[in-house]
Order: sequence, then structure tokens, then C-alpha cells
Amino acid sequence: MRKNKVEYAVVCSTGKVRRNNEDNFYCGGHFREDVNAVGDVAYSGRVEADANELFAVFDGMGGEACGEVASYTAAAQSALFVCGRDAYADYLGELCELLNSKIREETENRSLVLMGTTAAMLQVFCEDVFVLNAGDSRIYKLSDHELRQISQEHVAHGYGGNAITKFLGMPEGYDVDPYLAKGKFRVGDVFLLCSDGVTDMLTDDEICRIIDDKMDVDVLARALVDASLDKGGVDNTTAMLLRFTR
Repeated sequence: MRKNKVEYAVVCSTGKVRRNNEDNFYCGGHFREDVNAVGDVAYSGRVEADANELFAVFDGMGGEACGEVASYTAAAQSALFVCGRDAYADYLGELCELLNSKIREETENRSLVLMGTTAAMLQVFCEDVFVLNAGDSRIYKLSDHELRQISQEHVAHGYGGNAITKFLGMPEGYDVDPYLAKGKFRVGDVFLLCSDGVTDMLTDDEICRIIDDKMDVDVLARALVDASLDKGGVDNTTAMLLRFTR
């Protein structure tokens, strides 16, 4: 019996306006290791769906080099966690608590008031998909040509701008309380994890038109980032695509 596989691709770009890149990610053992580099980072590959693999996008917050430290901490600690994970466990909640604690420790070690990162995480095991998100980085599912957001927004809208209400690195006494969900996938389904550098530039309809295609996922991830940059690229932009195949 042929096993289901996950084809993945990620493109992480600094964008056209910002001087530093506060985005990071984890997939297939890869993350953005050089936080000072401003060039695009891209990876692609394939894993078996029963490998209990983790895919994640992190968008750092805090400015003044703090955001990229927070997102890097989340990505690097995810890599360490995955190496020692239980092969059969649903681990996203546990991982979220660990990352929150590690970022909080890093904040204290640097004598900072606050440092954090959003998180959009997806765990694949056999036919199950587990998702977790905190903040405004989104997760979408494309199935039968229909795009649906399966994450939740944690943003407070006010006169002074928008504020992220849930993130990794929450201060002592505050819980992350992320959104958690479980679902199934079918062969042919596509999942998108992305930072708001994509969703602030492109509508859901535009995103759907780009990724609802049979081309390789690395081509589609690059097309999604390029379209975001063409619209202005005012923020760091990360797009990760997963396609389920046999």
C-alpha cells in the first residue's frame, strides 16, 4: 500500500522596506539560522505523512533586533524538540508551552521588557492534521479549489493601531492560550502557513488563484511571495506550502 506523503516548500523574504527580517520557520529540519542575513531563504522537500512532522512559521515582535531573536529561538527550539519527540503524541500544546518559556527566559537574560513571536504550527500524523496558532500568522486549507482559513486571529483593533493579544513569549502571569484544532486531510489538499507579510498584501481570493495550481509547491510558494512583494512588500514575508500526495 502506497503511503501518503507531504510535499513542502517555504520562502522567507525580508521584503522591500524593512532592513531586518523578523520572520523564521521550521520544516524538514530547516530554519533560518543566520538572523542577520537579509537575503531570501528557501527550502523544499518531501516527507511521509506518518512521520509526525512539524511545520511552523514564526513572525517576531519587539523591534530593535528583538523580533528576530524571538522567532529564531522558537525555530531553533522547535528543531531540538522534534529530534526527541514521542513518535505518536499530539505535541503542539507541549511545544507551545516550551517555546513560550524559552523566549521568556531569553527576554530576561537580555534585560528586556518584552519580546515575542507569533506562531502558526501544523503537525501531520497519518491522516490527522493538528494546528496551533497564536497571533496573526495564518493557516489556510485549500481543498477542491476552495480556500478556507483554519486559524484564528488574536488581534485587538484600536485607534493606536492593531495589537497582538496572544504570542509566544507572554509575560510572567499570562498564558499563551493558543488556538488548537484537529482535522483530517485528503490527497490533493494544500495547506498554507504564512506571516502577515502575505495576508496584508494579498486577499484570500488572490492567494487562492496563485496556489490553486498543479505546479510544484516550491514554484507556488515563490509566486506567492513575489506577488506580495509586487504589492509593496512592506513587511517580512514568509509562505510555506504543504501538499498531500501518494
